[in-house]
Amino acid sequence: MTLTIDTGVDGVSITAEPLTPTAFAPFGAVISNPRPDVHPSSASSSSSLPPNGVSANQGTAIQYRNVSRARNLYADAPSGSAAPATSLFVCAARDTAVVTIGVLERHPFTTQTFSPLASSADTYLVVVAPSLPPSARDEALPVPRGDISGLPGRGLPDLGRLRAFVANGAQAVTYGAGTWHSPMIVLGRRGATLDFVVSQFASGVAVEDCQLVHMASENVKVSIPERSGIKSRL
Repeated sequence: MTLTIDTGVDGVSITAEPLTPTAFAPFGAVISNPRPDVHPSSASSSSSLPPNGVSANQGTAIQYRNVSRARNLYADAPSGSAAPATSLFVCAARDTAVVTIGVLERHPFTTQTFSPLASSADTYLVVVAPSLPPSARDEALPVPRGDISGLPGRGLPDLGRLRAFVANGAQAVTYGAGTWHSPMIVLGRRGATLDFVVSQFASGVAVEDCQLVHMASENVKVSIPERSGIKSRL
C-alpha cells in the first residue's frame, strides 16, 4: 500500500552524520568489525576483544556473536507466516552532494539487513525516521499488534526527526522491524555501483512485506558533509 504525505511548506533539510552503532541504535544495528586491529591468530590471547568476541575455527577466525537480531513477526500478520528471503540489489551511485528524498518505506513484520559487497562504489547513505503516533491516515496498514517490545509503532514517518548517516563498504546495516527508511542511496562517481546482499523474511503479501510513503513535494533534502570524503571524489 502506498500513501502520500505533505512534508510542509518549509521542507526538511538535514546534514548526514557518520554511521556509528550508538547513533543508529534507535533504528537497528550496524554490523562491522569492532576490532580490525586484532588479528585472528592472536585473538585467543587478547584481552581487548569485546565481550561477544571469541577465537573460532581452530584459531583462524574471530567470531563476534549476536551482532544483529533477525526478527520474524509474521505470526502477527494477516497472512500468519513468512519465509526467509535473500536478494541482491545492484545500486547505481549518485554523484551529488545533496540528495532529495522522495520515498520512505518500512517492513513492519521483519528486520532487513543490507550487506555491501566489493563493488566500484564503497559509500552509501542511510536515511531513517521514527514513527508518529497512530492516526486515521495509517489505520489501513497492517502492523504487529501484540505486546512486542522494540517496535517503533504504527504511525507514519516523523519527518521532523529524520536522520541520515554516511556508511562505508565495511559496514552492513540492519533496519529494525517497522523502521521507516529510504531506499538505498549509493554515493560516488557516475556509472559506479554498489551491490548489497539483502536478508529478510517475506510472506509475498505486498502490504505486509513493504509499505511505502511518497512525499507530496520534493522538499526533503540531505546534505553530505565535506568531512565524509564524498564530495572530493564526485
